[in-house]
Amino acid sequence: MAQPDLLLLAGGIRSGSLNEKLIGCASQAARSLGLGATRLSLSDYRLPLFGAETLSVDEVPEALALKTMFERHGAVIIASPEHNGSVTAMLKNALDWISCPSAGEAPQAYIAFRRKAFGLVSASSSPFGGMRGLSQLRHILTTVQALVVPEQLSVPHAHRAFDEEGRLSDPFLGGLLADLVRSVADVARR
Repeated sequence: MAQPDLLLLAGGIRSGSLNEKLIGCASQAARSLGLGATRLSLSDYRLPLFGAETLSVDEVPEALALKTMFERHGAVIIASPEHNGSVTAMLKNALDWISCPSAGEAPQAYIAFRRKAFGLVSASSSPFGGMRGLSQLRHILTTVQALVVPEQLSVPHAHRAFDEEGRLSDPFLGGLLADLVRSVADVARR
């Protein structure tokens, strides 16, 4: 069976982001498992604030390009920063645009999400590792019919979790991340 291509992104764009480092580790784990891995930055997609007056994602070229990226990949891994116990406004806005129907697509069709495997990770300097935000993200994704794998990874005290090369210092955490990537790929294959 063919290996799925993974799309990997962080839910924020802050310079030196801990979640960007974690996505780098997930990308490395995917390549070591023989999977294709495409990293995406939300900073490359200047999206207006999503609003009800928008009838189709086709009206916003940046949103259509982002949705197309999601549609092209068999699985997605998101590293989500936690803002006030939830996902970042930027990530929520992007997910809202991606869920917006294209011309000719049934409303609420969720083409870019439906039956697609998703893995969730988070890195935070807090002792909880962004866990509260991941539960919110899981809820959002299951609402749009994504297949979110049960495993997730929260990296607490993440400001101390990476070595100078940007790798996870703790081999246990690295193993958990590799297991999550493997699980996402397995679900995508099925």
